[in-house]
Amino acid sequence: MTNHKQSTFDNEDSKTSFKVGMKYLAISLPLLFISPILITIGFKALKKSDNYIVLILGCFLAIFTIILVVQAFRIILKSLFDK
Repeated sequence: MTNHKQSTFDNEDSKTSFKVGMKYLAISLPLLFISPILITIGFKALKKSDNYIVLILGCFLAIFTIILVVQAFRIILKSLFDK
């Protein structure tokens, strides 16, 4: 009886971890499109005037997006394969 309760608890914990990972992926999806666009706009603004703000923002956003996607995949894989 105790094993059944323990496996149910692990299953619920696994489901919540999976949901958190999917939320991270959902947040990172628009960022995957926005950050390269900002970098492109930043390079075009750099040619017209020496304005580095949009380029720096795009680079930080791209780095943040990569970190967020890696973290999401770690959480999802841990929830799927953790025993």
